[in-house]
Order: sequence, then structure tokens, then C-alpha cells
Amino acid sequence: MTCPVKLPNLTRSLEPRPIGIFTICVAALAFLAGITHKEPALILAGTVFTVCLAYCFLSLLLMSALHRKKAASLSALIIPEKVTACGNGTLRLSRRTRFFQMPASLVRYKLLLATKDDKKIEYVFDRGFFKKTAADFPAPRRGAYYGAYDSLVIQDTFGFFCLALRLPQDKAERLLVLPLPSETGLAARLLASGDARQNQARIRKTDDLTEQRPYVPGDDPRRINWKLYSHAGELFVRQEEREPPPHSRFVLLMDTDADSALYPAEEGADGVDALCSIALSLLLEKTASGAEVLFGFTGGGFKSGLPGDIPAMLACPYRTAPEDGRRLPDPSSLPGPRGILVMALARRPGMPASSLRDFISKLQAAQTVQILFFYRGENQKNHAEASAILFGGMTGVEARAEPLP
Repeated sequence: MTCPVKLPNLTRSLEPRPIGIFTICVAALAFLAGITHKEPALILAGTVFTVCLAYCFLSLLLMSALHRKKAASLSALIIPEKVTACGNGTLRLSRRTRFFQMPASLVRYKLLLATKDDKKIEYVFDRGFFKKTAADFPAPRRGAYYGAYDSLVIQDTFGFFCLALRLPQDKAERLLVLPLPSETGLAARLLASGDARQNQARIRKTDDLTEQRPYVPGDDPRRINWKLYSHAGELFVRQEEREPPPHSRFVLLMDTDADSALYPAEEGADGVDALCSIALSLLLEKTASGAEVLFGFTGGGFKSGLPGDIPAMLACPYRTAPEDGRRLPDPSSLPGPRGILVMALARRPGMPASSLRDFISKLQAAQTVQILFFYRGENQKNHAEASAILFGGMTGVEARAEPLP
């Protein structure tokens, strides 16, 4: 039983709580039994319950009328916009304000955030929040959080009714909860090309006379320029130019399709979180070695960034379903031939509408791809190994199953 009423810039909804519905039923039954059996005690009990219900209901309506202008002038900002999973964010109000509370009533501010795969942050701040204008709230799970509105919650202390004034907020991303690096890395060797990097600079030989110097005992005899000795009669050695190490590239893709037959919504979201933690450790390791990293995920394009940007990139992937029609980035958009590492959740080999199949069909002849199917439990392991065999039989593909930490 919800009564939505449009107010300027606000939406008001008043609904009874379960205990309120129960109390209404008790009051009605008390009146009915009292009148039927002519019991004054039951009639009195029904009257008391009815008066309490009426007071709570009318007091909430009155407070919503008194507070709607103040509520409409409030704006909230989350500072900082990036926090680490299992950490705290801070919500800051635009100004201090006081909300009048009638006896047996409460006024609270409620933060409402959610990701695209329905991970939620719902936090109710106490009355003192309006005076402090800033307070912390927990952000336990990785993700990009959005929230079109917060709520000013008005309710009675008995819990009979709850009235919410919806406060419109920015519909854009309001909070990034960054993943934590996985404590356990990948045990097996990664075979994606573009991963190897020469740590020592190579020496390029030159016959340019400006890059010669007289021989000094102890110099490597192999660096003596014998052609110059035949003309000048003196020993010179080449000052070869050192070439910088080759600039390696590492391409990592995350397939966030979660087979609904293997993963309920919550478990699929947890699986994607685990993939992001593994990917964070892997990408930070590659950037530390000087590699250029490219990252992509289902429903997004390729992204590159500095080590400080990588956690924010990995906050964005979210659990998807094959029937959603979201695809992995097109491999033909990659600059030049290179190998690709794909991380995916275990799936049934015959799962229809797979974005991974579509991705492999677009691979160029010079591109190779390694696929890691991650699993938890024996059932998922069997499907992951079967998928690895199926995809591993395709041209330019190597696949294997890996346990999730």
C-alpha cells in the first residue's frame, strides 16, 4: 500500500511496515470482537491501537509537509569519489540544517547506491549527521556505484509507518570502490605474446668516427675498430650506442559473462570481484616491469593507463549475462598483432550467445589468445575443464582451467 505524491523536485512515498499492518489487523479484530461479544476491554484495546496508528500516520504527514522545502535544498557529495574495498567513504551535505521531530518520531538521512549488477550500499545516518554535515559509511564491495536519489526517511519509533522523501542526485557515477590485489597470483606461466621484455639494453654498432675513442688497456678487444687502425696506425674502440629495451605490451581482457545455470546473481558478482583482484595483481606486476598494459572487459572498450589508474579501471567491470548482448572489445582494434590473455568464469561448454566465441571469431591471423577459465567447487571445475578443451581446439587459442583463490 504505497501512496506516491509528486512534490516540487521530490517524490514522497508513505507505506506501512509489517508491524504496522499487523497492528492495523489487531485493532480491527479487537473492535470486531468487542462489538460482537460486547466486551468493553476489547473495544478499549482497539481504540488505543487505532489512536496510536492515527497519531503516527498524521505526524509523518505533517513532518513531511514541514520539511520538504529543507529537504529539497539539500545536496550531498561523496568525498573522495574513490575508496578501497572494505574501506569507508564520506558523505558530505551542502549545509547544516535542523529537522523538527515530533514525539515518537525519527528523521534520518539514507544513502542509496547500487552497481549495474545490483550490489548495493544502503546506509542510514543518525540525526546528528544533519549538524555535522559529514559522516563515514562502509564500502565493502568493489564496483562503480550509481544512485539517482537519496532519501530523507521519517518514521515513528514504534515502526508502524515509514515515509521517504526522495532527494534527486546526480545520475552519473558517484563512487568507485577499488579492488584489493589478490594475495595469490597465477601459478602457471602466462603465454600471451608481447609479455616478454628484455631487461638489458642491446648495443648497436657504429662506424661513425665521432663515436670512437683511443684504446685503453682493459677495453674489450672485440670493440677495437681494426679498419680505423689500418688507416691511422693507432688503436681506437667503438663507443657503441645502447638501444633501449623493446617496449613490451600486455593485453588483458575480462569476460564477465556469468552462466546463470552455474552462478546465482550474488555468486556471479563475487566471481567477477575475484577476477578483478587477480587482474589487479597481474597488471601492477606488468607495469612495474615497464610493460604497457591494455585492459578491456565485457561491455567496454580497451583502456590503457599508468599504475595509479589501474585500480579505477578494474572497479568498472560488472557481472553480465550472455543474453544481455554485451560483447568483448573487437580484437581488430588492437594496434598491431599481439597476444591476448582472457580471464573468464567457468561456463557450460554449450552455453549459447557467448561473447567469447564471437571475440575469437574476429581474431586476426597474427593474434594469439590464451584463455583462463576460473572455477570454485567440483561442479564448476568440470565445466571449466570442458570449456578449456573446447576452446583450446580452436586456431590460435590456448585454454586451461584455474581455481579461484
